Amino acid sequence: MPELPEVETTVRDLRRLIVGRVIAKPGLSFADWPKMLITHPPEVMSQLLGSEEVLAINRRAKYVLVELGHAKFLVFHRKMTGNLFWREHDAPPDRYTHVIIPFVDGSELRFADLRKFGRVYLFLSREEMNQHLAKLGPEPLEDAFTEEIFHQIMTGRKGRLKPLLLNQALVVGLGNIYVNEALFVSGLHPERRAETLSRDDQNRLYQAIRMVLNKAVDNRGTTLSDYMDGEGQKGGNQEHLFVHFRQGEPCGNCGTTIIKTTVGQRGTYLCPQCQPEFKEQGLT
Repeated sequence: MPELPEVETTVRDLRRLIVGRVIAKPGLSFADWPKMLITHPPEVMSQLLGSEEVLAINRRAKYVLVELGHAKFLVFHRKMTGNLFWREHDAPPDRYTHVIIPFVDGSELRFADLRKFGRVYLFLSREEMNQHLAKLGPEPLEDAFTEEIFHQIMTGRKGRLKPLLLNQALVVGLGNIYVNEALFVSGLHPERRAETLSRDDQNRLYQAIRMVLNKAVDNRGTTLSDYMDGEGQKGGNQEHLFVHFRQGEPCGNCGTTIIKTTVGQRGTYLCPQCQPEFKEQGLT
């Protein structure tokens, strides 16, 4: 699934490529999987999109927020295999494209999704959009997300670290890849219980989260199978992962073989030396 770095990379690309463009009429030139369109049927969404100018593009968690004229917001969630990219008017078709939004200059915004789990929303006011996003937690790369804020979030929490960090109501944008990476960088085992963390443990985890996310954004996201950026190109962060998808390889820190296990029904990669089990830390 595209996580925060992949969505952020796409948003930055699309901000450069489509802000200022005007959607043609009809507003949808192709929509062959209506279940993707959550708020309106295709013919209604098409009518509402036509002639609207793209004013801005932003991100909230793993959502792409396209601000249009008349206080409308076109919102995409890519789910597991969705990709959102801009194409020139003469670009050849892309596989698994299910929604196409044409611009008056002939170029297109295409939403492609192998598994068809992606979602498209059209909100007719900022308030309506904010209601949909209201349950999301804080953004981990914003300046307002400080060590103190993270300490407040983690204080009183119970349960294993990995499932907690995947909870989008706690901190947004973290998925399986970057939770695995952040836990490695912070030296914490995925099954360590949150209530056992010291303030120093929390601070290391906070710094690790921000480090692995910023690194992935700098590398334009991680492509392990399906992810492409806003121009339909692969990311580069897969070449710089510490543990994720590296089972059987030596740890870059200590040389111990990286293993794969399952935590919370998710594939989990770790170094057993750098991330000792709970009992090895002398805790009860």
